Amino acid sequence: MKNRGAILVVVMVLTALSSVVAASLLFRMHAEVAASGAAVGGEQAYSAAYSGIRRAMSIVANDPYHTDWYDNPSLLHNQLVADDGVCRWYFTIYAHNPSDPGNLRFGLTDQAAHIDVNAADEDILAAIPNMTAELVDALLDYRDSDDTPRPQGAEQDYYGQLAYPYLIPNGPLGTVEELLMVRGFTGPVVYGEDANLNGLLDPNEDDGGQTFPPDDGDGVLDRGMLGVLAVDVSAPNIDSDGNPRVNMLTAEREELEYAGLSDQTIDYIMVIRAESSLSEATRRRRGIGEMPSHPAELLEAEYEVTQDHEELDLQAGDVIYSGVGADELADVLDRLTCTDEETLTGLVNVNTAPAAVLAALMGGDEFTARRIVDYRAGLGDIERLTPAWLYAQGVVDAERFVELAPMLTTRSNSFHVRCLGFGVPCGRFRVLEAIIDVSDTRPRITYLRDITRLGLPFVPDADELRRGG
Repeated sequence: MKNRGAILVVVMVLTALSSVVAASLLFRMHAEVAASGAAVGGEQAYSAAYSGIRRAMSIVANDPYHTDWYDNPSLLHNQLVADDGVCRWYFTIYAHNPSDPGNLRFGLTDQAAHIDVNAADEDILAAIPNMTAELVDALLDYRDSDDTPRPQGAEQDYYGQLAYPYLIPNGPLGTVEELLMVRGFTGPVVYGEDANLNGLLDPNEDDGGQTFPPDDGDGVLDRGMLGVLAVDVSAPNIDSDGNPRVNMLTAEREELEYAGLSDQTIDYIMVIRAESSLSEATRRRRGIGEMPSHPAELLEAEYEVTQDHEELDLQAGDVIYSGVGADELADVLDRLTCTDEETLTGLVNVNTAPAAVLAALMGGDEFTARRIVDYRAGLGDIERLTPAWLYAQGVVDAERFVELAPMLTTRSNSFHVRCLGFGVPCGRFRVLEAIIDVSDTRPRITYLRDITRLGLPFVPDADELRRGG
């Protein structure tokens, strides 16, 4: 009996152990299945978000100079990618909406709507909101090639003595967020109040600093340096038909005629070219200035001839006029250039830049910047092809236009995208951020990162999507 009892106890113990092992295995199997499902869901969400990036590439490749990419819900909002029987997968491309800050727009952001952090000079940087003299000097020291610190700046000696020292590039910044490596550029300076980069003023970003991030509680979203600065800002040096512009400083007369210029304008260009080619001493003695550096200098221009030009029946002392006024300016800006460069760097798109960016270009002139933003809302497609509308419509006078035009463009080579990929009803999501370059015949992604860690940027209308809307 004792042996039988012992055997029974052993059997019960083994059975209990087997049950524990089976339960453990079952738990692990469930965990593996759950983990696998989560991973698959995450990858599906990533693929949906990447599909949005590809959609954006196709749009800007076909229409980079107009506004089909700016706010296009029919192509970029709640777009169905796939239905796997468990979840329906969608993408939405979203961006800050300066004309309606309380709501997102469903489109891309023009990189040329920003100031190029690597190309802007000291005066422009100083006019950017919240940019102090110390920050300007530190930034210029960080990106310049020398080791001599500015009065309020910092060179390698400073960074080498930090608790965690590092080398600075003494060259261009790779991203705007690299500003965090520059002395004085803190998170609030770079990101402003938009901690999750969703372009909206969330409750925690407008509570007077009671919760993260720090904010001033004024009801207005401060987007920090990310709202006004960018890297690798460029525009193609082509006309509205996609052809290379004609270099007015070197082109033959036939090329200028082919560009559609009047004889008066061509004669003017040929004369100033001929007289500007004289020796520096001769030009100084006769009071002849440098060659034009931008076609805008032809606007309402006049010139006193300093030598005879028999082929044009001109004598020294005659005054000639460019023949370029409000009616001719758009064609001149569209077709002429003063450089052989295929790409123009550091220019700001007057059709897409926010008022803060335009004001910085104009030395802090917020009134004119706001006037530009308000006026351009009513422009037609033809007017938007060049910045000539600024003068033609009386927004600025000729002198101010000639000053501003070399800093402006109406085109861009690159676009910024943020895309949410998500599943309904599973709730999985991923958020991708990218830069799309269209300078070549085929668009390409030059920058891509996953910013899902910042959280869900906004809540999609799940009820509508569940109904198949």
